[in-house]
Amino acid sequence: MALYFKYAAALVGVLFLGVLGIVIFDRIWYQVGLGAAILVVCGGLLLFAWRTDRKDKAARAGLDRI
Repeated sequence: MALYFKYAAALVGVLFLGVLGIVIFDRIWYQVGLGAAILVVCGGLLLFAWRTDRKDKAARAGLDRI
């Protein structure tokens, strides 16, 4: 049951960040177009995921030898 609450919290967080992104980058949506704006947002999310994964791998680097 707790897993569903985590999924719900993550969903609410993603929804909030999406709305916040639309509000903050409002003028950019009109200037560059929706496709380019989605590309920028998805690229930022991929960069965030890549950096987070690298940090996690670095933190677990010593655990392989145990």
